[in-house]
Amino acid sequence: NEYKSYLSIMNYLVDACRIFTDPTDTVWWFGWNYYEKYGNTWPGGDNPRPGYHNPSLWTYYPVIFTMMVLFTFIRCIYERYIGPYIAMGIGIRASKLHQNSYLNKYPVLLSVVQEYQWKQPPRTKLRPLFKSLGISETEGERWVRKILLSKLSSRHTKFVESSWRFIFYSSTFAYGCYVLWNEEYVWNTRKCWEGYPFEIWQIKDAIHWYYMIELGYYLSCIVLQFYEVKRKDFWQMFVHHVVTVLLITMSYVSSRTRIGVLVMVIHDFSDISLESCKMAKYGRYENTANALFAAFGVSFFISRIIYYPYSVIYSALFETREIAKMDGPSLIILNGLLLTLYVLHCYWFSLIVRLVIKFIRQEDVEGDLRSEDEAPTSSDEDSKKQK
Repeated sequence: NEYKSYLSIMNYLVDACRIFTDPTDTVWWFGWNYYEKYGNTWPGGDNPRPGYHNPSLWTYYPVIFTMMVLFTFIRCIYERYIGPYIAMGIGIRASKLHQNSYLNKYPVLLSVVQEYQWKQPPRTKLRPLFKSLGISETEGERWVRKILLSKLSSRHTKFVESSWRFIFYSSTFAYGCYVLWNEEYVWNTRKCWEGYPFEIWQIKDAIHWYYMIELGYYLSCIVLQFYEVKRKDFWQMFVHHVVTVLLITMSYVSSRTRIGVLVMVIHDFSDISLESCKMAKYGRYENTANALFAAFGVSFFISRIIYYPYSVIYSALFETREIAKMDGPSLIILNGLLLTLYVLHCYWFSLIVRLVIKFIRQEDVEGDLRSEDEAPTSSDEDSKKQK
């Protein structure tokens, strides 16, 4: 009996994983009652109508992978050849390490750090150099750490990263508005489930490509996050990206794309003001940054703290069961991901409130909006010492 129980559990897990590869035998995944009534028969049939797609994500893996590689490539090109010139145009110049006497103190170590592309070199490589230079390991490692922090935390680097995200979020938000322009479920979320799953099983072209773009982008974010400026909420952002990828995937394969589109547009909307605020902050345009921060706080509160739980989460938890009368593992997981995302929203909103309190108390609000304890640049430290 224990062996049979073990096999049944393993078969359940194998079937659950099959939803991401070949969903033809996993109809039960998105609705138990539907499976009991219709068996392994998909609501939309095997052949989609012109201008529509079946939610078989496994057939689009090459497209998703191509999108991920494309966004990674475009971002690298932008941050190397386009973003720096935009930063220079508003007066943010890249830090030249050779102008700092402290950082140019050990040219041999500087060349090693550059050889490893501004990542931490292995100790086996550094120890012989420390001995040849006549310095202790503690002093040498402190110097290497200093130069790495100076490179990673420069205003120039952070501005370029934020400008890339600003361009992406602005573009996807505009496209999301185009997708939702004539849709009734924007204002009445009950429309998200009317006719589900038979009438809305197949996915429109515009929504399909919106999903492909967002999924490819967030997969590239998961990869590139380890090469960005390290911030205090690094792991919260990592969890956010993973949850977003899972949420996009689960809503697509179960054809709950109407609620998924609303979630993506909500997030892109508030991210635009966030990135523009950070760009103004890095450019030292304080008044503009304060105004954009106020706009970001209001948009974040309205879209993610009020509209998101009271419309999107409520609809996914209650209206879907009332109208579509569908229940299954995919809906349970989808709701769990939506709630996880809301917990992250509450965490970030607490940071916003803390910054507002600091501003009211007329305290200095330095650094990134999401990272009050980022490592300062060497130029920042020098300026503080002069003060």
